[in-house]
Amino acid sequence: MSREAMGSMPDEPLFVDHLLEVLKANGVRKVFGLPGSAIGPLLQGLLMETGIDLIVSRHESGAVAMADGYARVTGGLGVAIVTSGPGALNALPHLAVANADNSPVLLISGEAAQARHGRGAFQESGRDGVDVVDAYRTCTAYSRSLTDPGSAVTLLDNALRHALSAPRGAVHLSVPVDLYSRPCPSPVVPGGVSTTWGPSVPDEAADMALTALLTASRPLILLGNGSRQALSETPSLGAEFVGFCARHGLPVATTTKAKGLFPEDQEEALGVVSIGGSARAHAYIERPLDTVLVLGSSLGEWASRNWTPVLQARDTFIHVDADPTRIGRSYRADVGITADIALFLRALLRADARRRGQDGHDGHGSPASRRAALRGLPPIHPSVPAEYHELTPVKPQVVMHHLREWLSQDAERILLLDAGNGTGWFTRQVPVSPPSRALLPWGMGSMGWANAAVVGAKAARPDLTCATITGDGGFLMNAVEIATATRQRLGAIWIVLQDDSFNTVRQGMNHAYPGSRHITDEVFRLGAPDLAGLARDLGAQAHSVDHPGQLAGALSLAEKLAFEECRPQVVRVHVDPDGPGPFDDRNDAVTDSFQIH
Repeated sequence: MSREAMGSMPDEPLFVDHLLEVLKANGVRKVFGLPGSAIGPLLQGLLMETGIDLIVSRHESGAVAMADGYARVTGGLGVAIVTSGPGALNALPHLAVANADNSPVLLISGEAAQARHGRGAFQESGRDGVDVVDAYRTCTAYSRSLTDPGSAVTLLDNALRHALSAPRGAVHLSVPVDLYSRPCPSPVVPGGVSTTWGPSVPDEAADMALTALLTASRPLILLGNGSRQALSETPSLGAEFVGFCARHGLPVATTTKAKGLFPEDQEEALGVVSIGGSARAHAYIERPLDTVLVLGSSLGEWASRNWTPVLQARDTFIHVDADPTRIGRSYRADVGITADIALFLRALLRADARRRGQDGHDGHGSPASRRAALRGLPPIHPSVPAEYHELTPVKPQVVMHHLREWLSQDAERILLLDAGNGTGWFTRQVPVSPPSRALLPWGMGSMGWANAAVVGAKAARPDLTCATITGDGGFLMNAVEIATATRQRLGAIWIVLQDDSFNTVRQGMNHAYPGSRHITDEVFRLGAPDLAGLARDLGAQAHSVDHPGQLAGALSLAEKLAFEECRPQVVRVHVDPDGPGPFDDRNDAVTDSFQIH
């Protein structure tokens, strides 16, 4: 942006110029946001900047979810910009989602000019208004207000370092509108912000973990979302890890958020061990485990299936995470290793290579005996009863059957799952293996997130199929962002399971209070809105599915048109609301928390 346009010709760059250069140096090519006067100079800078595209959303929460989707797909920084007051507060929930899932997202919010602070300036933040910085402090890795152009350079670098360094997270900066037009000193070290990795892994720690795994008869490796950067964004390391597990017959399960990080077609794969997870994983852990290695999971309530005690190993429990506060908080860790997962895996693989070189074989345990423990277990993904394929409304399991067939085709796809029953059905029934990916907001379980995040994902990878699987409740929360996709000519796909209800909550309430169903059936209804009509009004092509036989064709056509016409596609499927849902274990835990006995 020219200084003439800003009405100034200082020797130093203006802060807005410096900000845009820093973003470009860190690989940012798209910024998502909503216009407002408190970010006017930044908007002008982006409009004049040819290296960064501004994608205008329809709501601030949508902008942040798009930036989050963009970050998760690229593996780099996602950026959202919003104005002051309600604009900043509207963005909070989905920035909390990004932080809970360790997604590197920077939110820049507007602020009144500093000269007007303390006098009731419009949408003023700070102690004399709504303190937006404080509001974000507990749900981000870093939240600061920029006040001085000299310190602003440093604070911007600090924010990006927090976002991009392990364990990564969301950050927030509140920028007074007048700061953009002020000159700022050049940074001491120009260019991109350096990221900080965890400490290196000593050889003895890797050797100890390897010995514990290879001498175990019933080991378990549990992958959490904290392993995503190591396994998904570094394909060669992921392939080496898969080979290591196959060579030694080591069973691998994942949390819901990490679904698909380990190929679910491998013999050693157990599937998802979390709430609503795989019968195979649940059956394996019901017999005592002697060694458990956890990689990058918080082991929170959802991830650990209500903190099931059977995950506590009899002999050795090893927990590796970049965030030391997660180690030992839910399960006693015999060994805790604070390290980036990629560094740990490389150390483990080196230890394995050393041992094979010294011993001339793969270890002291028996891969065959470990594989024998997997025989007789249920399959990861159950088949669908034949009679379901003719029933209407469509059974959710049948939708998942067709998604399974769709994903089995030889193409890389990115799926973003919204919070709801659809996530549970997908987790149980649809295999995911690299290079395809499943991305979930399960740190916070935020409804509506995926319906906007899919736009950011498609903006990041227009060459790939990017689709969201969502219920009608979540769809209605952020369906307006279809208009953003239309405006940007992004052929994202929405697969909407319409059961005309907030069904996860409805079924949970009916489980806890069986006599309430005659009330919940009506109270939680959505009013049977015309979702296909809404989609068309927002610029999408809509495909209505009311019979199982229509589904395969609708998915195929939607994917074809998404690329040919660069236009959003909505596949609306009328599904049965009354079959038993996929979260029986969650419903039991919720009922218990209600103290109903």
